[in-house]
Amino acid sequence: MHKKGSWLLLVLWAVGLLTALLVYGQRQLSEFDPNGELLHRTTAPDFDASLVALLKKQDIQPGSIIHVGTQSRCYCDTLTTPHQSQLHLKLGDDFHQVRLDVEDVPELAAMLEAVPALIVLDKQEQLRYLGPYATGYGCFTGKNLVQQVVSYTTQLPYSGAVINTDATGCFC
Repeated sequence: MHKKGSWLLLVLWAVGLLTALLVYGQRQLSEFDPNGELLHRTTAPDFDASLVALLKKQDIQPGSIIHVGTQSRCYCDTLTTPHQSQLHLKLGDDFHQVRLDVEDVPELAAMLEAVPALIVLDKQEQLRYLGPYATGYGCFTGKNLVQQVVSYTTQLPYSGAVINTDATGCFC
């Protein structure tokens, strides 16, 4: 009887632990554009041009991989470091990395409800991508979007920017 009790306790402990992990994991997941603010703004015919103009005001040069984070460097912000490195490695030295804190650019803060976010501006000053680095729990168990971003950035002829507003993951 003692052996059955030990197994029962072990099973109950395992179920409790898994339940706690699932509850905690669900709390970590959030939407990238929860109120549709970015999606709404992208419907404007001049959205790409106005975002590029905003980036120019911030002295962002063509050929930039722009990481948009927070001054507080939230936990989710730190998870993007491997994605940033992969992206820079795949795009090569033609692109340079820039960091913007969303608090320093109110116009950007008004359109991005969640960060970290990625903006890619090509050598011809064309917006190529705006959205998250990855999706899923902690932005590492889901889908890494780096390869897709690279293909959007290098695609010729240019067919417009990819704005990814429909994502769920670790966002601040």
